[in-house]
Amino acid sequence: MLKVKVFELVGKNAISMQSGSKLNKVISEPLLNNENVEIDFQGVALYASPFFNAAVGVLLREISIDDLMKSMKIVNCNDIGISLLNTVIQNAINYYGGESKVTQALDKHED
Repeated sequence: MLKVKVFELVGKNAISMQSGSKLNKVISEPLLNNENVEIDFQGVALYASPFFNAAVGVLLREISIDDLMKSMKIVNCNDIGISLLNTVIQNAINYYGGESKVTQALDKHED
C-alpha cells in the first residue's frame, strides 16, 4: 500500500489547486491501477475544495466511485476536510456522470 503524507507534500494548508495537483500526481497512477493508497492528513490545518477537486475529483473521470472508495483510505483528516472531500466527490460524480449522459443522448440523436 502506498502511504502519502499530505503535510510533506504541501505543508499545513491543503487549499490550492496547485497543491491538489501535487497530491494527484502521486496518487493517480496507483489508484487507476486499483492499488491501495492511504492519504494521511496529519499536520494539515486548513482545507479547501480546490485542493480536493485537483487531487481527487478529477480522478472520477477515469475511475468509478466504487473503485476509488475501495482503493483510497483517508486518515487523520478532520470533519471539515472530510465534509469538503465528500462534497467534491458528489459534485464530481454529478458532473462526470452528467457529461456521459449528455454524450450518450447526443450519440443516440445522431443515429
